[in-house]
Formats: sequence, structure tokens, C-alpha cells
Amino acid sequence: MRKAELKKRIPVKNIVLRTLAASGALSLALLAPNAISLLKYADRPRNRRNELYRRITQAISKLEASGLVVTTGERGRRSVRLTPKGQGALDSIFAREYQIPEPAFWDGKWRILTFDMRESRRRARNTLRMLLRNTGFVRLQDSVWIYPYRCDEFVELVRAHLKSGTGELQYFVAEALESDQHLRNHFKLL
Repeated sequence: MRKAELKKRIPVKNIVLRTLAASGALSLALLAPNAISLLKYADRPRNRRNELYRRITQAISKLEASGLVVTTGERGRRSVRLTPKGQGALDSIFAREYQIPEPAFWDGKWRILTFDMRESRRRARNTLRMLLRNTGFVRLQDSVWIYPYRCDEFVELVRAHLKSGTGELQYFVAEALESDQHLRNHFKLL
């Protein structure tokens, strides 16, 4: 196997969903051959390019069949956009990728994140819980989560991702926490 083949492959459907998220409604270049001819010098060899286009078309068809995207227009001028179900799938993809760098030593402080979101922002609230769970936070109560390491940059990313202000998310650092032995065990801080 070549070195490039040994690398972990990213599913094409994830790439398509990410592209749609980055650009909103997207007219796919694979369906506009004239646009491709402008890139002939930077493009892959023709046989590899055709295989890539076939895989992208196949991924879009599968995404459409599962209700994650909707295509409009005729062949050659099609556009693809996310459905609400597709946005949810994209949120879960992004949630798995959030990571907080873990330092070599714990400074003995607890980082606590609390939130209070209106019922009209239920989807954002559920996304926040999923993000916190997937990055390693521990739930103390429904809207109170704790983590042992610095995560202020992560909190700012989450605020931006969820379009949330400081009023909805409160982040603070605690010097001590009563009865924290179970948390120390969970995070292996003994």
C-alpha cells in the first residue's frame, strides 16, 4: 500500500456535508464541467478525477435518499442544500471532533460550565450537551457540567458555534469542590 492509502479515510458524505455547511447552498462543480476546465492544471489526472466525481455523486444520492440534503435544478446546474436532519447530522460530526488539549499536570482547579437556554433554543441546548459529553465534561446536573483542565478557548468556540452569548453560558473556575473524589477518580487525577 502507498503511504497515502495508509492514512485514515474520511467518508465522502462527511466531506459533502462539511462543504454544504461552509458554503450554504452549493452548486457542485462536478456537475458544471465548464468550471472544471479552468482548473485543468491544478486538477488530478482525468481517471482519478472521474472516480472522485463518481464517488461524490454517489454520496450525494445516498445523502438525499436518507433525507440529509435536497438537490434542486437539472443535471449540469444542480444545487445541493442541507435539510434540518442534515444539519443535525453535521452537528454530530462536528461534536465528535471538538477536543480540549490535556496538560501534563492538573492545576487542582475545576472548570464549571452552567447554561440556561430558553425552550425555543432546545436544539442548541441538546447540541451543547452532546458537545460537552463528547469532549469529556461530566454532568453534575442537567445544566451544570465540570472539567478539570483549562477550556476557556473551547467555551468560546462553543459559544460561537451555537450563536450563544455570555448570558446563556456561564464559565467559572473553582479552587475546590466539596466531595470531589468521584470526579478525581473519573478523570484519573489521584
